[in-house]
Parts: sequence; structure tokens; C-alpha cells
Amino acid sequence: MTGNTLVLSFDMETDVGSWTSEVRGITMGTPEILRVLRNRDTPATFLFTGREAQNHPEAVEGVLADGHEVGCHTMFHETIGVPVYDVPVGSFALESEIEGRLQLATETVTRVAGIRPVSFRAPRLFGSTNMIKALEKLEYRIDSSFPAYFHARDFLPYHPSSEDWSKEGSMSILEVPVFYDMDADENGDKNRGRDQWPMLRLKGAKWFAGLCERMFEKVKHKSGNSVLCVYLHPWEFVKMPEKVHTDESTIAFKPFLYKNTGSFALEALDEFIALAKQQGWRFETLKDIAA
Repeated sequence: MTGNTLVLSFDMETDVGSWTSEVRGITMGTPEILRVLRNRDTPATFLFTGREAQNHPEAVEGVLADGHEVGCHTMFHETIGVPVYDVPVGSFALESEIEGRLQLATETVTRVAGIRPVSFRAPRLFGSTNMIKALEKLEYRIDSSFPAYFHARDFLPYHPSSEDWSKEGSMSILEVPVFYDMDADENGDKNRGRDQWPMLRLKGAKWFAGLCERMFEKVKHKSGNSVLCVYLHPWEFVKMPEKVHTDESTIAFKPFLYKNTGSFALEALDEFIALAKQQGWRFETLKDIAA
């Protein structure tokens, strides 16, 4: 059997991140995602914000009923780490608040799910050393917040240092970076265009499967195994608008945030899983990787 493993993970948050307060992705997208995963007999990890878990327990219950993992994604999709690109909206937690906010989010998800989450991802991959230390204190086993595209380094899982989460160390928690396209030429190592999201939706299943195949070969653990963590959002599987109107503003999204959302994205997910299984790649949850 091949040593190539894929983790499908979904950040369960408000639509288009912090840019709207709607949750059509949670209410309408989640059942469609679960249908695809059920038909393909494929496990996944769903990382809920505490607020969305609390407000939509039926989504959490649906995920658990199908045997998937429930993880945590902060309480309100707030920034708890160091931003790696400009986002002028959303709350930013002070360093002194991080542990308390993560504890509240963990307790909320636990109360709704009935099990304590062991996997975490920071919104927008804005992580930090203080965040990792707080997660370890809260007994999380695995984090998947590291933006490998920003640091322009490989994306092998590693145990981080308590002095610098971007470096290997001796912490118990395992870091599983979100992989990126190491071959992309995007005018600088820190350009978001190298990230693998949202390429499944923008370029389609065959292109994305080809990217995974290339990246499996680019970065291999000495054991011969490779792990790629794919991150997605439930709102991508519901048709998103080009603009949203609020009481104080009108927000016009860049095309990459709404292009091919809805049925195209669902079909791409289904086709990608089929192609991956044809290649003999196996799917696991984040907690499976930690184990």
C-alpha cells in the first residue's frame, strides 16, 4: 500500500470567513459535504468555531453521526495569532486573552459534541507560539495552522519548539502544516497564490489531484510516508454572492472568494476523492494522524 495520506478538513465558520454573519455554509453546505463523504466512504475533520457549534448543534450531530472528527476553530473566528496578510475586519485577541479564549471555545465545542476536541486550526492560519503553548496546556494533540506557503518551507508534520512554533522542538502537540504548491512562481515566497486553497474549487479536481501527486513526491518523511492536509470551508459548497450589503457598507469580494462556489465545488470534491482513491491514497482524520 502507498504511504500517501490525505487529510480533508473543513473550517466550520461564518460564510466567507469574517466577511459576513451568515451561516448558509453550515446549514446548507454541511449536509451536502456529508453526502459526498458518505457516498465515497471517506473520513474528514470538521473544525467548528464554538459559536457555530453552539448555534447549530444539528451540524455537529450530523458530522459525528457519520463517524467524522469534530475539532475546534476558536470561539468566534477571531485572530489569535500573528497575521500573515492584511485583514481589516474581525477581532484580534490580546496575547493575555489567548488561553482564556481557547479554553472557552474548547469547553463550548465539548459541551455540544459530547467529546473533547483534540484537533485545532487557527482562523486564516494566523497562529503563534503563544497559541501553540496554550493548546498544549489544554491537552490538544494536534494543530494544523502552520502556513507553509508563507514560510516557504516543507510541510512535513513536526513537534514544534515552545520558543518558536515554526521550528522543530520537543512539545507534545503535533503540527501538521497546510501544504502549498512548491512549484508555483508567485513573485515571492510569501504570496498567497502558492497556497493550495482554494485551488480545488478554482482549478478543478484533476488539476488538484495532480498538485497533490507532485507535492507527495516533493516532501517525504524518512519513513517513506507523506501527509497532505487539505483545508476547505462549508460555505464554498453553497453559491456565494459577489457582494454583500450591510447597514454600514457594501463589500465586493475578489473573485477567488465566490468563483465556482456551490455545485461546481461539490462535484470537484467528489471527483477529487475518487481520483485520490484510484491512486491508492488513503484518507485519515487529524486525530488519526496524531495517533
